[in-house]
Amino acid sequence: MSEKQMTKQEMLNNLEKGMDLVKKRYGSADEEYYRALKELGIEFSEERLIEDYARVKDTEALFDSYYKQYGDILDSEHEKEWINSDIFMELIDRIIPRHFNFEETGDPFFITTAVDELCMDDLRKADQKQIEKILRSFITYSKTRDRHILEDSLELYDVNGLVRELIRVCHNRDASFRKLIREMYECFEDMDPKIFPSVYKEVMNTKKK
Repeated sequence: MSEKQMTKQEMLNNLEKGMDLVKKRYGSADEEYYRALKELGIEFSEERLIEDYARVKDTEALFDSYYKQYGDILDSEHEKEWINSDIFMELIDRIIPRHFNFEETGDPFFITTAVDELCMDDLRKADQKQIEKILRSFITYSKTRDRHILEDSLELYDVNGLVRELIRVCHNRDASFRKLIREMYECFEDMDPKIFPSVYKEVMNTKKK
């Protein structure tokens, strides 16, 4: 039956069913996920997820790995309609922050999550320590992945503009903070000199020696 041929009631029923599946998917406890996966022939656990993530420290790479192994099974028709391959992203999002600090992994997924949470409120009232964690995570990202273009670090962001705003609201610009910004300039060749001109000048003078 095509969408045009569906009655209004059928469309409402399908919508209600879809909403119920979403509620089930995101409202289920971790153990319920593991049981459902096991019934589909997939052995999975929190311990395995932690071990796998510790090797790659990259959400996208880990999800792609799981999808390659199990995507066909999970996204095909089966009795557990609330289960599909998105389950792995949900588990990663739930479990990994309990065991890993994003400033120590440099994982773009969790950097973006932290930025989104920070920017939900008035950025001018943001905790500088949280901003410093985000800036430090960019440095980790660069060093662990040998990536030195700031604008390539996060999708859908003007990253130079973002970093400019984050630094702008940091009023405690002591030696420790300046060292943090210096490391960012040393890591990223495209970081805007106007974000922190005096530190940028120091970095350039050091390179000339």
